[in-house]
Formats: sequence, structure tokens, C-alpha cells
Amino acid sequence: MPMPPFAIVAHPADAGVACLALHGEVDAEAAEALEAAVARAGRQAGVSDVVLDLTAVTFLDAAGVAAVVRSALAAADGGVRLRTQGACGIVRRVLEVTGVHAWLRAAPQRR
Repeated sequence: MPMPPFAIVAHPADAGVACLALHGEVDAEAAEALEAAVARAGRQAGVSDVVLDLTAVTFLDAAGVAAVVRSALAAADGGVRLRTQGACGIVRRVLEVTGVHAWLRAAPQRR
């Protein structure tokens, strides 16, 4: 059975870290679901970090990058840090070229 274009698997929070494993294409159609999932994960009691596992992401466009940035800023407003892991190939390249990879590593904060 083929994988849907986009899916999120939320793993139980462990030691203050909530992990969201993303699968498929992160684009305009996925943006709202991604932002909502990050918001839910960040509201869990004791969570200080939300990790987006991008290992199974096959595509990331400008709308997906924007959703990651909006999610990081919203999380920061709640005192939660958003991080990524597992990005490879074109997905990692997009994050690097846009500067989002380095920006997330610097722990984004609202001004």
C-alpha cells in the first residue's frame, strides 16, 4: 500500500522532548497540519523541545520551509525549541540554502 503524500507520526514525549516523524512531501497542503502538530506537541506538559524527524521527507518546498519557520517561532513564543534531525539529500539542501538549518540550530526567538 503506497504511503500518503504527507503523514505525521507523533511519538510520546521523553525527557522533555517530543518527536514528530514526518513522511512524504512537506508543501502547501501539509503546512497547516505540520503547524498544528508542532503546536500540540509543544503544549504537552514538561516538553521543552520538539524535534521534527525529516528522515522520511521526500520533498520540501517554500511553503513547507515557511511552515517550519512559523512553527519554530510559535514554539519559541511558548518557551519551546523546535529542532530538526535526519534531513538528507534535497531536503537538507533546501534547509541549508534558505538558512533555516543554521537558524534553527541557533534557537530562534521572537523579537
